[in-house]
Amino acid sequence: MRQSLLPVPGTGGLQVTLHHAEAPRAVLVLVHGFGEHSGRYGRTVDFLLSRGVTVATYDLRGHGAAPGPRFRVAMETHIEDNLAVRDAVAQWSRSEEGAGADTLPRLLMGHSLGGQVAGESALRRPWDLKGLILSSPGLLVGETTPAVLKAIAPVIARLLPFLPVEKLDANDISRVPEYVVDYNSDPLVLHGGVPALSAGTLLAGGARLIERSRALRVPTLILNGSADPITAPAGARRFTRLAGSDHDPRPEITYREFEGGKHELFNDLCADEAYEALGDWLDARLG
Repeated sequence: MRQSLLPVPGTGGLQVTLHHAEAPRAVLVLVHGFGEHSGRYGRTVDFLLSRGVTVATYDLRGHGAAPGPRFRVAMETHIEDNLAVRDAVAQWSRSEEGAGADTLPRLLMGHSLGGQVAGESALRRPWDLKGLILSSPGLLVGETTPAVLKAIAPVIARLLPFLPVEKLDANDISRVPEYVVDYNSDPLVLHGGVPALSAGTLLAGGARLIERSRALRVPTLILNGSADPITAPAGARRFTRLAGSDHDPRPEITYREFEGGKHELFNDLCADEAYEALGDWLDARLG
């Protein structure tokens, strides 16, 4: 598998890794979730390559090898960075190195926090996207958080951005013990509390994206586990009902919910089903 690196201008050091398919039929930008990094998506990248999709991965600001305050970044910054990444990939596709890629369909895929980033990015710039894929998207987070804490979350995020407000439980990501161990032993994964700035802007952004989804113009696949305690399936269901409803005809919105599935569907007991759903959707979009 051939890889190449691509700097992202205007982002203070973000860098894209391009994973080149041998006979590409699309180019996909992949956005990882909160507190992790793009290196955890090797299986997903390999699957996409096997389906003829060239994949652009990058570490979110403050995550993995990317610059920035560790894990303490507002959602709006992540969204602006994603638009810059999409610009850089589009510029590459028009260059000599990316010869031929400028005619390929472009896709955007995001997991968890990355799903919220991808959804907002697609709303703001839909015209060059053939499809959007949201895996356990960060639409309804903190479902068990007391209402009073949710109400004051934006204030805490503004006044005490460093304050750790909640710690993620690795057992919530998967029912496969090996993946839980891998997550817990990864030195690039956040194992402490989520900073208030990240938690507060993620919480507010999810609710805002659900309401804004009525304007979505891009065919979309949404995947969620029925037992996901991190990004509740109720958020994905509401998004599915509303997305694209401002338009006639409405873009195709496809929702798949996996019984018993936890947060990382592609690393869970339902991984084969999730990959099959993704592959079928890609084939329908790309021919």
